[in-house]
Amino acid sequence: MKKKMLCWPLFGVGFENLGRNRQPCEWDIPRPGPDELLVRIDAIGLCFSDVKLIRAGEKHPRVISKDLSRDPVIPGHEAVMTVVEAGEDIADRFRPGDRFIIQADIYVNGVGYAYGYAINGGMAQYSLLDQRVLNGDEGCYLLPLAPETPAGLAALIEPWTCVIASYMIEHRTAPRTGGRMLVAMAVGTPDEFTFGTASAAEGPAEIDLLSVNAATRAALVRAFPTARFRDIDAPPGPEVRYDDIVLCELRDRGLAESLARCGAQDALISFVGRYPNEGWAFDVGSIHYQGWLYQGCEGRDVRRAYGRNVRSRLRKGGTCWLLGGAGAMGQMHTQLAVEAPDGPDRILVTDVDDTRIAKLSARLAPAIQARGIEFKALNPKSFPSPDAFNAAVGEFAPGGYDDIVMLVPVVPILNSAVPFLADDGLMNIFAGIPTGNDAILDVGAIVRRGVRHIGSSGSRTHHLRHTLHLVESGQINPASALAAVGGMRSLWEGINGVADARFPGKTVVFPHCEELPLTSMDDLPELAPEIRDTLSPDGFYTIETEKALFRRFGTPES
Repeated sequence: MKKKMLCWPLFGVGFENLGRNRQPCEWDIPRPGPDELLVRIDAIGLCFSDVKLIRAGEKHPRVISKDLSRDPVIPGHEAVMTVVEAGEDIADRFRPGDRFIIQADIYVNGVGYAYGYAINGGMAQYSLLDQRVLNGDEGCYLLPLAPETPAGLAALIEPWTCVIASYMIEHRTAPRTGGRMLVAMAVGTPDEFTFGTASAAEGPAEIDLLSVNAATRAALVRAFPTARFRDIDAPPGPEVRYDDIVLCELRDRGLAESLARCGAQDALISFVGRYPNEGWAFDVGSIHYQGWLYQGCEGRDVRRAYGRNVRSRLRKGGTCWLLGGAGAMGQMHTQLAVEAPDGPDRILVTDVDDTRIAKLSARLAPAIQARGIEFKALNPKSFPSPDAFNAAVGEFAPGGYDDIVMLVPVVPILNSAVPFLADDGLMNIFAGIPTGNDAILDVGAIVRRGVRHIGSSGSRTHHLRHTLHLVESGQINPASALAAVGGMRSLWEGINGVADARFPGKTVVFPHCEELPLTSMDDLPELAPEIRDTLSPDGFYTIETEKALFRRFGTPES
């Protein structure tokens, strides 16, 4: 076995700090300890999340290095790998030649150690996996891969999983058992707000009260008799986070916005009572990354806010708008919406690239026709003004959209889409707007019309296992998302291509094909005559395509 490998460490903020002088570094291949695993990286998908990491450096929330210049990390989380060597303590579990994909969201005792962020990732020819990966909170974060599944397509399973998982979000329908709750109202509010009843084992363990009147306090004691109550006289500091925040007709916008930012992970923030039809500032970054949910109801029964419009899947027979639906990840969302037998009947895709729109529309045309979907694609740039574009969006759905899927991480675009939500409409904020960024959402629509805004970041192991089953059973063809391939020395160009949206889909790099140039799928047949004959009738990448590439540009060897 050779002793050196090529890799792309990140030494700081910016693309100029990925590798050295736009070239990979040569490092020693790590040796596994008794309970560690050395794997060969056969393919690595390039993701816009990698771009965010490169642009943020140490400030990225998943990076644990305090100084990347001295303690760099190798990015890359959409990895396909083959076991090269197992430490003596785990040799009975892993054998050379075993193939895996990795669930990158790794947790140990509740602490995140994401592969490609905190643990050296797949932008390398080899990777060392320790017990954090092999024995974390969810057990082993490696999922076995069938021999017949091409590495180039297996690298697309993780991004496909993120898309599928965004429609599998499950929100609580009651206050968190054993959690911390904040209840606040305006000073002098005379009304009693009720909270139902709970058994001694249910409900929050701690409840903070801000300006809560005696009647509502008594209702809380009846509902949660085992909870510990504490009166506070001002919004808490950043060290205090709540699982449930209940704002009882608190129409002081500044105070309400401040309290609504005090959520813990997966917090539910409820607006109960009478609220104006006006835009308030909501942290939409935390909807995506922290799983926050803003909900509400009229009246005085807080429990009515919980469980209202609880869904994450696209409404069956409904009207759906996918903003950025022809982009790399957007294509996957659009394909799911079109192909789902219980999906929407009317679909609008908007995107700023006519070429991507044309290719997507052509590829999905048979499925659109088979399901009888009313499908329309618009480019905002083709309209003389934003008002003209909005008029066309409104004309497609006069009663509003049941689902709006945000696939562009731009707050002003999100703001402009919010008014188009129908009653009980759902906005899925899939694009990663950074935590702490506010959008202007209609608090009255949340309270009176049941409008909800949901989001998710990444996926869990059971999501990845589900998608892997869909791929290996032929229910999803991930090849539809593959737009370009490249080798190890073209990775810098490839990740910049992701940042610039150069290709209408995903890019996959084969680390052991060192000299494979960055090549679009359209141009792939031109690399060699034998490659053309390996593509599927639809022009998609196959296992035979991969074999031909490896023969010509370098077969992975241990």
